[in-house]
Amino acid sequence: MTGEPSGAMSVRPLSSQTLGKVRRMLVARLSADVLNPFDRTPERERTLRETIAATLEDPELDLAPVPAVIAAVEAAVCGLGPLQPLVEDAEVSDILVNAPAAVFVERAGRLEPAGVALASDAELVEIAERIAALAGRELSVAHPIVDARMADGSRVNAVIPPVGGPYLAIRKFNRLRLDLVPGGPHGRDWVADGGMDTAMAEFLTRFVRAKANVLVAGETGAGKTTLLRSLTDLFDPAERVGVVEDTAELALENPDRFNLETIHPHDLAPGEAENRLLDVGDLVANALRMRPDRLIVGEIRLPREAFYTLQALHTGHDGSATTIHASSAEDALFRLELLARQSMRDLTVADLRSYIARVFDLVVVLRRLRTGRRIVRQIAALDGVDADGYRLADVFRAEITREDDVRFVRDAAWRPGRRLAARLEAEGERWT
Repeated sequence: MTGEPSGAMSVRPLSSQTLGKVRRMLVARLSADVLNPFDRTPERERTLRETIAATLEDPELDLAPVPAVIAAVEAAVCGLGPLQPLVEDAEVSDILVNAPAAVFVERAGRLEPAGVALASDAELVEIAERIAALAGRELSVAHPIVDARMADGSRVNAVIPPVGGPYLAIRKFNRLRLDLVPGGPHGRDWVADGGMDTAMAEFLTRFVRAKANVLVAGETGAGKTTLLRSLTDLFDPAERVGVVEDTAELALENPDRFNLETIHPHDLAPGEAENRLLDVGDLVANALRMRPDRLIVGEIRLPREAFYTLQALHTGHDGSATTIHASSAEDALFRLELLARQSMRDLTVADLRSYIARVFDLVVVLRRLRTGRRIVRQIAALDGVDADGYRLADVFRAEITREDDVRFVRDAAWRPGRRLAARLEAEGERWT
């Protein structure tokens, strides 16, 4: 520090040795939640900065606790460097790092350059290693891929050589809550945001309350999880809701609910994975023993998940819902059928289709447009099977122009089939 003004420290790079020393001191003084860059609060931020300032006063460090140095240490030691402002930006949903100078973000459903850059591959790897350590994981040549969930629910995938990259993908925890129609408790809704029209929202409201089983389909980022949250807001507060997810994302607000999340091999101590691995199928089977009125399965990806979800919904638990990756109602049922067939080999194709058609009443398909706008592309009613396959009827569909203008169209001639009509009648309603 000899004769140098303290402000000059703001431009002096901090060595990796110094940063390592500061990091060890802070880890000894602060809890993990304060150090977590994915879950900052004003109180934690204040505690963090005060502790950094006190740490920098240690003569061994030869650093001045001026604001510029405190900010540099916070970003380099406790944050994610140039990526930290993106993590804290509420408008950013995804951070994708293809190279130190190729950083992209998703804002309002659209990918765009982030306007930030890292110094080198080494800095990118160091940030990825720090994130992995926060999740209790190792990122190294021996373990070059890490897929981890952070404490706040954000999802991180990191890849380093020799597999490829280095690459880093951060999907921030989606806290968006939309009501179906205006005037709800969350201040935003699907109708005002242009995701559906009022008639569609009222249709879904009516049948969700009448305990129709709903299959929500769409591509990655289309809004499946957000819509599923919106549908669960319509449940009777007196109903017990069981939630099963591979990764906790839904964060439902229903007062009487329980949440089950899968255990992955990398979450277990060595040698325990084979004995303790629990997947969505296991948790669905267990959820049935916990007396749910309605069952929510975050997503069907694997044959066992399809098998147990179909079994659970076929034996009761009306008014349940799940999601699947597909771009249309037809594709959603076809994919569900393919998955289920691997676990239900004793059923013929006709029997399996009949089984699926007895489980789900509605298929709701979402789509993300090029503008980033998320819309309900299709609401189809499933009314059994015939010789040609599933009897699907488009109650609503979105007509999309090349300019991504959207017009929502309703089939005015549609009438609910026997099962949907019975659900309405059980609620004291008739279709008009």
